[in-house]
Amino acid sequence: MMVPTIYPTLQTYDDLVRIGEAPKLGFFYILLGFIFVWFIFSLLASLMQVILTEQSLLNSEGTFINPIATTSLLILAGIYQFSNLKKACLHRCRHPLSFFLSGWSGKIMDTFFVGLKIGIFCLGCCWLLMLLAFVGGVMNIGFMALVTLVMICEKLPKIGQYVTLPLSVLLLISGSLVAISSII
Repeated sequence: MMVPTIYPTLQTYDDLVRIGEAPKLGFFYILLGFIFVWFIFSLLASLMQVILTEQSLLNSEGTFINPIATTSLLILAGIYQFSNLKKACLHRCRHPLSFFLSGWSGKIMDTFFVGLKIGIFCLGCCWLLMLLAFVGGVMNIGFMALVTLVMICEKLPKIGQYVTLPLSVLLLISGSLVAISSII
């Protein structure tokens, strides 16, 4: 699900391949490092899902039963969109050339570590958006596709800057609406 969001990095790497500064096989190693980070996150999120299900906090679709949990996650995700950590990680995801300029030699292990680094920054950027699966449904393919599309758009250098603020506002409004509806 997260692999499409690495597009800016792969585009930058392709530019390096075209000018003869990087081997074509490096794409595989960048993806391998990136996927490794998200694999670890997926394991932790799956464990979280099992624990929440055993505690009867999630329904069969993988969504929170309690509106307080839903409200909290939506508002937390909305607030996180404004954080300096989110902004720093998002900047690195949108402009990945710095990963190749800082200590990268074109060797296979360096390329793998570039994938790890971009994966870590991507995780810093998107972890809360991924946890929104507990709001929209872990098993809801449509919701997960929408979240993926949002994260792809947010990371694209030319249009991403127009996605982050409206997404923040949408998350905060959604959290507020869930809170209000649970009171009424």
